[in-house]
Amino acid sequence: MPVAPPPPRLPPLSHLAAFSATLQAGGYAAAARGVTPGAMRAKVRALEGALGVALVEPRPQGLGITARGLALGDALVPLWGALARILRPFGESPPLDALPAVEAALRLDSFAAAGVERGLSPGAIAAQVRRVEGWAGRSLFSRHPRGVTATEQARALLPALSRVLSGFAGALADPATALVRIAALPSIAQLWLAPRLPALRAALPGIAVSLTALERPPQAKRAPYDLALFFAESGGRLLAEDALIPVCAPALAAQVRAAPALAGLPCLGDSAWPDDWRQWMQARRPGQTVPRGVEHSLYALAVDEALAGAGVLIGHQALVGRALAHGRLVAPLGAGVPLARGLRMQALRPLALGGAAARVADWLAGPGAREIG
Repeated sequence: MPVAPPPPRLPPLSHLAAFSATLQAGGYAAAARGVTPGAMRAKVRALEGALGVALVEPRPQGLGITARGLALGDALVPLWGALARILRPFGESPPLDALPAVEAALRLDSFAAAGVERGLSPGAIAAQVRRVEGWAGRSLFSRHPRGVTATEQARALLPALSRVLSGFAGALADPATALVRIAALPSIAQLWLAPRLPALRAALPGIAVSLTALERPPQAKRAPYDLALFFAESGGRLLAEDALIPVCAPALAAQVRAAPALAGLPCLGDSAWPDDWRQWMQARRPGQTVPRGVEHSLYALAVDEALAGAGVLIGHQALVGRALAHGRLVAPLGAGVPLARGLRMQALRPLALGGAAARVADWLAGPGAREIG
């Protein structure tokens, strides 16, 4: 499966600060503190170039702010306040442009890994970290021959710093093109998420969803995804309970009124879950022979076979519940066997409050997704 591109990188925070100061002061000259008005103008223009939008416009009586600029300015105000509160124990006026490198080094616990993520050398990351350490007047990492280890105080800083930097990224995202990247088990992508995407798009206009099917959950620290949907016993947000339940097409139901009848019918399953039939039989028909199954490499293909009347599928309630609710599949052998694992959604990076990924996550966990079955 193709891997989605990494999330867009923040423009320099100093450019955002220059724009916020210009907006608050009403002009470049009034906003300049220790730099020239031309330097302020250059930073704002660089920010406009990075975003591909106009934020300010010249007017006869001074500087004008575009609608996009006003919206961005409003979104930045609480973020600057949050950043100041987070860094208050260390001091004022931090080296803003070095903070993303420090956050990456803290999150990945490695200068080398942070360099790979940010397209810089480990030495460049180390230099950014030293800038922040010089400003803070204390070490954020202990250095040793095999790498670095964050101090307890620095590690405690990470969650809040990550949230604020994600908030800046969310504020900069164009609402018309906001992209949320989701990684999901193929069966979940095809049978649970795909039927919900039309309703999600209707409920959240302006947000695009990029879906990548993966056999295993991605590594959270380095994954280029916002959300992951997989079966797990704990963690994240529970989207659906799961249970094992034999299902078939309605036309086949008359032949499947008792478990012994399974011996004469094709029993369908997924090669990734080869133990499903045995687990169901032990719970519901102990002592009886486990039916020999026909295993497919894709669970969605096994579901299609069951829908076509080709056999009895050992269904996962979380994945076949919609087909059961619509009568396209039936459960002639009664209730299923509950599983400890459920369909869970994990956030792979801090979700900015009100950001596109947070809104998608809330929708998938909310009544809009549940109503689809």
